[in-house]
Amino acid sequence: MSKTDPARIAQTEALGLSRRALAAFLPAFAAYALLAEARGQAPARTGAARWIDAQDEIARALSAGQLAPLAWQAEVERLAADVDLGELMASVSRARLMPAPIGSHNDPAKRNVRFLDANGEPRRLNYAAALFDFQPQNVITPHGRRHMVSAHMVVAGAFRVRNFDRIGDEEDAMIVRPTRDYVARVGDVSTMSSQRDNIHWFVPHGGAPATTFDVIISDLDPGQPSYEIRAIDPVGGRLRADGAIVAPIMEFEAAAERYTADL
Repeated sequence: MSKTDPARIAQTEALGLSRRALAAFLPAFAAYALLAEARGQAPARTGAARWIDAQDEIARALSAGQLAPLAWQAEVERLAADVDLGELMASVSRARLMPAPIGSHNDPAKRNVRFLDANGEPRRLNYAAALFDFQPQNVITPHGRRHMVSAHMVVAGAFRVRNFDRIGDEEDAMIVRPTRDYVARVGDVSTMSSQRDNIHWFVPHGGAPATTFDVIISDLDPGQPSYEIRAIDPVGGRLRADGAIVAPIMEFEAAAERYTADL
């Protein structure tokens, strides 16, 4: 069994779980895991129905101001680690899938997902869901968002994911700091909020098609637009001495020309 990750402990403390509480929890979890291993079983995965409902619960809490964005991200990441992905995607295949308009010429194809109830009617959930189907040349170009959060789970293929924290704004630029650059594979999830990893940039990895299943919650700031999304140019930005980048804001069509799958 691997040692406890200090970064994970620090994150749980930030969310209100003390070291003492964590220390009390870990032995019980370890005993459960060992028992499951002795029985030749993996710990039970969250079923699709429970995952869909859990996403709705935390989306409602976030929109009501009862859950902070960072805590929402942590809970989404926990749910992604626990879900029975095959069962979830079977539920997605039975959902109502509706193609969305294409944006820039190298955007992935988007299909909105409406889960159905026992009577075959679309459910009213506190989040939107969508599939993004990437061909090898498709790119989600670097962009920052306001008034919303989102989560992007890899369900086919793999992606190079690059994230940045948005630490300030100028009239025609965002001030960003790189936070992550990694390959996300099936089951991995990337989350964003105004507080962490606000800018993301996705490119299919390995020259093969890939797909994400996304959860999106908007209208988080009363009196503000439902959401705001603006493309930026971190590669062409000005590097500051502190490691931050002053990244010019650009139009999405210009971003699509500059940010190809080869970049």
